[in-house]
Amino acid sequence: MRRLILSILVLSAVVLSGCSAVAGAPQRTLAVTGNGTARVTPDVVTVTLGIQTRHDDVEQAVAQNNAVAARIMEAARSSGVSDADMRTAYFSVYTQPRYDEFGSPTGEVSYFVDNSLEVRLRDVTKLSDLLQNAVNAGANSIYGVNFSVADTQAAQDEARVGAISDAQARADELAGLAGVTLGPIQSISTGAYSFPQPYYQGYGMGGGGGEAAAAPPTVPGTLEVAAQVTIVYEVR
Repeated sequence: MRRLILSILVLSAVVLSGCSAVAGAPQRTLAVTGNGTARVTPDVVTVTLGIQTRHDDVEQAVAQNNAVAARIMEAARSSGVSDADMRTAYFSVYTQPRYDEFGSPTGEVSYFVDNSLEVRLRDVTKLSDLLQNAVNAGANSIYGVNFSVADTQAAQDEARVGAISDAQARADELAGLAGVTLGPIQSISTGAYSFPQPYYQGYGMGGGGGEAAAAPPTVPGTLEVAAQVTIVYEVR
């Protein structure tokens, strides 16, 4: 009887030991990363409108600049830009030595005033009018045209769906090549979203205040939103 009990205990220990070995076996997994993109049409554009003036008298240089800056702000308003979407981006007063006909400094200086206004236009179809109106108002520096999207949520959702589909396709391909079978998903993680990148289009230095001309043609194009996901599968 004692031998039977001892045999049963030994057998039980062996079975439990085997179970522990199986339970402690490392789980085999396959991690894949998928990428997805979505293209969107810009509905907001930001541009910097500037004016530079020069005069031998600093007060006159500033006064002239202020007058033109006020006209540029009014031109922006007439093009559909609200006061809440305007901000002074840069203002500077500096001097430059004056030289005689022989290239020697005269000891006198000229005063330069730079003033830049950044505006956000929420109707990209009016960009051409904005640029031309600013030039007509006296702007002689226009740069940093930046198209963007006010709400990227729908594009993010679309890009994320594409990223998951891409990850699943990659997992199926790799599992087939490796001769394994995909099991349940163990985890899903999303990477950082890549939001629409700015598109810059400089218009350089213009004359400003000249005769009205045809508005410059503009093309907003499309922007790309990217998403990335990593999925970990159990494999058998």
